[in-house]
Amino acid sequence: MWKSISQVLADQFGAYYNIKEKNKVPGGEVNETWLITDGIQPVFVKVNERSYRSMFRAEADQLNLLGKTNTIRLPQVYGVGCSQNHSFLLLEALPISQQSNATPHFAEELAKLHQVSGTKNYGLDFDTWLGPEYQPNKWNGSWAKFFAEQRIGWQLQLCKDKGLDFGDIDLIIEKVKHKLSKHNPKPSLLHGNLWIENTAIVGNQTFTYDPACYWGDRECDLAFSELFQPFSAEFYEIYDRTFPIDKDGFEERKHLYQLYYLLNFSHRFNGSYINLTTKLIEELLLE
Repeated sequence: MWKSISQVLADQFGAYYNIKEKNKVPGGEVNETWLITDGIQPVFVKVNERSYRSMFRAEADQLNLLGKTNTIRLPQVYGVGCSQNHSFLLLEALPISQQSNATPHFAEELAKLHQVSGTKNYGLDFDTWLGPEYQPNKWNGSWAKFFAEQRIGWQLQLCKDKGLDFGDIDLIIEKVKHKLSKHNPKPSLLHGNLWIENTAIVGNQTFTYDPACYWGDRECDLAFSELFQPFSAEFYEIYDRTFPIDKDGFEERKHLYQLYYLLNFSHRFNGSYINLTTKLIEELLLE
């Protein structure tokens, strides 16, 4: 595996990359993660079974897609590859100074990302992942239909497949469609997995990673960022000043968008997420 990684990095840097140090570092839920160096250029490595190459390719493509907007700050992609038994993703090793509470400048960068024009429909040219779970992104001209079916309905089915039954899936999908039926936001390119765990301070700038991109309602990024440990009040004030939020119905939509992430966390981690999810679904069905 390490020889294959060296070869990919040689293509990236234009010279043979001789790994002099490699240290296993704490990673996420799914992948093994390493920090390697040739004595000059440190590299962050995500490793998994060979079958995970498509997941790594999608992550690299999303980082490159977001990077082309010249808005938010992201780790540079050095390459994706395979050895006989493993697949890997090679990224810039960020000299993280602290876990982020999002610098004020990040609010402006996120607002600028959300203002990028690109499509009249919702979705993406390829499917992605939210954590370890597949996220479908089939294009749709209706935001209500896209979010109800490919976000809430999809997660409800994943929950049911894992023994968590939150009720009649078709009924919940129809409730979501009805709730969003008059909401037709301009599609924004979303990070899609934006919360404090996926941001970090590097120098005096906020970097973000582990995206789950698609073109959708920008309120989804804001909703998830507020769900567990919100960014600072100043962050949201600056965002709203840069790209004002439509206050009409935002609080109700926010809870609906947070439901998507709570469903995802419910079948991944169980615990209190199930209670929070149940409460939101009960409130939705009562309306």
